[in-house]
Amino acid sequence: MASTDPNPPRTLSIGASLLLALACLLYIAMMFLILGSEPVIDCGDPASCGITKGLGEASEVLAGFCTLLLWIVLAILLFAGGIKGERMTSVAASLLPLSGVAAIVADILYSRYGAWSIVVPGLLPPLIAFYAVWARLPALHTALPAKIVNVTAWGAILILTIAPFPLYDTDARSFAAAEVRQRAQREAAEARMLQEQAQDEQRAIARFQALNPDSPLSDYLHDLYFPHPYATGEAHHQEALTKARQVKSRQTDAVMLLKQGRIESLEELWSLDIEATPDVCAAYGDALREDAAKIDMGTTTGQETVERQLPNMKWLVGAHCDLDAALGFVEKRFREWCDGPHQCAASDIADRPTLNFLDALVALRQPH
Repeated sequence: MASTDPNPPRTLSIGASLLLALACLLYIAMMFLILGSEPVIDCGDPASCGITKGLGEASEVLAGFCTLLLWIVLAILLFAGGIKGERMTSVAASLLPLSGVAAIVADILYSRYGAWSIVVPGLLPPLIAFYAVWARLPALHTALPAKIVNVTAWGAILILTIAPFPLYDTDARSFAAAEVRQRAQREAAEARMLQEQAQDEQRAIARFQALNPDSPLSDYLHDLYFPHPYATGEAHHQEALTKARQVKSRQTDAVMLLKQGRIESLEELWSLDIEATPDVCAAYGDALREDAAKIDMGTTTGQETVERQLPNMKWLVGAHCDLDAALGFVEKRFREWCDGPHQCAASDIADRPTLNFLDALVALRQPH
């Protein structure tokens, strides 16, 4: 309905402009929170599902609060000098609170099922704000006649107010169908993963069974120190160790592996039936020094790896290898590690293995 004010304002007042700006901020916050409460279809892991559900519920509550505040601001914008005429005032007074309830219901529906219910809170505030601005600017009435705007705007608001009811059934059905599809896809992916694991297992078994005395020692290292999932712990380890002792080239292979810096994979070098030749002694000493140089003074990185080499050190020293320089370097690095941030303390049970290791190093370096 056209304005009857003889001097109609051509621009929004400062108060109306501030209300419109506040409405925009609340609208953005509401939509952000509604979108944040979108349900996750068949998330699989119960723990992650619980976290996601908790975050969604929090977003849902906050979205409802923002929706309530937004409708209060829209009501002030509409009724504080925006609407002219008893008829349109009555229509607005009836539809505005109902549309707010519809928006909150749509928020809840979207958090449960997602899909099309988002259009209700997404379109209602812009429509109401548009009508409030149009009503406050009679200069627009020439281009946008009251009869057309009243029918179009409030007709759309009425449709959107009713929309949550049909959308509930549509969205619930779509969500249920999506859950079935998602579950089927997850089960199919799990089945493929199990099939791939079974194939990897069969390939690993076939590879290990194909190993023979002519195979290089390096082919046994994975089974000795990083068994495949199919392997049965100590039994598989012992079988791999037995086969590795039969490798014809294990003597030269061991030297080559040590020169390559793979000392960590040779923790049981002492048990591979290898002779402590000068080449083995020299290669082991160099590899041990390189391994000790990697010790991080502020953490346990590298330190435990060197400690696990103690059986090899004892074996080689007992076989008259000259490892004094390498052992001296290892001892120096460990004392630096203990004197650093770690601060090894004799009374600290956690540090006792390291202190025992240092005692063993000192004993190995003493003349026999």
